[in-house]
Amino acid sequence: MEAITQRSTAGRKKSDQRPCQLLATLLFIALLLNFPGFIHAQGPKIPVYLEVTMYKVNQGKTEAYLNLVRNYGQRIHEAMVRENKILGWYFYEVVLSPVNTGSYDFVGVKVTTGFSDMIDNSVSLKEYYNKIKGAKEPAFEQIAGQLQEYRVPVRKEIFVHRAGLDPNTPVSKYVQVDYMKPMTGKRDEYVKMEAEVFYPIHQERIKIGALTDWALYEKFLPFTMQSEYDFVTANFFDNPRSIIDPKYEEAFNNIPNNIDFIRLSGQIDQTRALVRSDIWKLVLYTDKVIR
Repeated sequence: MEAITQRSTAGRKKSDQRPCQLLATLLFIALLLNFPGFIHAQGPKIPVYLEVTMYKVNQGKTEAYLNLVRNYGQRIHEAMVRENKILGWYFYEVVLSPVNTGSYDFVGVKVTTGFSDMIDNSVSLKEYYNKIKGAKEPAFEQIAGQLQEYRVPVRKEIFVHRAGLDPNTPVSKYVQVDYMKPMTGKRDEYVKMEAEVFYPIHQERIKIGALTDWALYEKFLPFTMQSEYDFVTANFFDNPRSIIDPKYEEAFNNIPNNIDFIRLSGQIDQTRALVRSDIWKLVLYTDKVIR
């Protein structure tokens, strides 16, 4: 699914102005707390969480909904970033998804180290809106009412970052989200294979232009024994051609002292099942980046 200096004074960002990336915040956190942010492709020592909320837009309300998000939702999250309440916010359009029942059209991703704030916000969106509200702008209750008219939240999930991501990478235009289910008893083996075996391959894919970045996230909440998936991998890219030409074998062959690609592919298939994939396109974002 699934990282940041303060940007312009206005703080407004659109995907056509400067494409960006989830979790550019990781290096910011590392420097702020004076510890190395990445060790052997693992996640940072301070957990970084993603709050992922999926929305279904009511028929004929897409443009009205996007206008509200641009004019108000964007500014509220910019205020939260400025006050270090969150590390970043990313708003995606779902371009392709195999989901039919409980389908979703847009996805909002909040990045934070404050786990408790995702469960019980100590400062509400209304309070942040009142801080940035213009004299002639509508009351928060009016905007909230319009949101209820335009879209329906489908579900919210919380993920924790486990591996990958280069904090120096600009945010990307697209992300392919692969939903993964480890085989019974294979959770640790799967994470190790992604972080220690496949992450170097993804780094090589980045070098040859197939990807801009890659990351592994584990689903934290809600928990259920019958969960459809427990992890997602995020393949970030700017060119849609990366979907049909992922360059896995070329990247693997470029790695010194590698083992047989087919055998490695078989090993990963023995640790997890690929449940499904989505393609998301970045619409809006705000974050802190140091580059």
